[in-house]
Amino acid sequence: MFDLVCDVDNYSKFVPYCTASRVISVNEGTKGQAVMLADLRVAYKMLRETYTSKISLDTEACSVHVAQENGPFRKLDNRWTFTDTPEGSDIHFYLDFEFSVPLLRQIIQPMMGRVVERFVSAFEDRALEIYS
Repeated sequence: MFDLVCDVDNYSKFVPYCTASRVISVNEGTKGQAVMLADLRVAYKMLRETYTSKISLDTEACSVHVAQENGPFRKLDNRWTFTDTPEGSDIHFYLDFEFSVPLLRQIIQPMMGRVVERFVSAFEDRALEIYS
């Protein structure tokens, strides 16, 4: 599952509202740590936004932290942690964000609960497709 979340180049194939995704750079650190910069384009009806994320990966801790480098968010804090279990993986997902553009806040914020549910389901479905 950690690898699936790190496979940003393929997000546009399965993540709802993601119409393009591309890793710009990867800087390898020490002890299984790396930082990726990635561009993501999201679209909903007539709204389209592209933003750059800073994705910090820690393979030893099995964790991913996503923050915005530039784009439509005033705040973006997304964290994934993975724990192996006999049945597979226990995944903790955290997302806190706020749009900086008032129009986006007004249109998208009220439906974000459903969007996050679809987002999580998309990752679960993708995992079943790849790992089953």
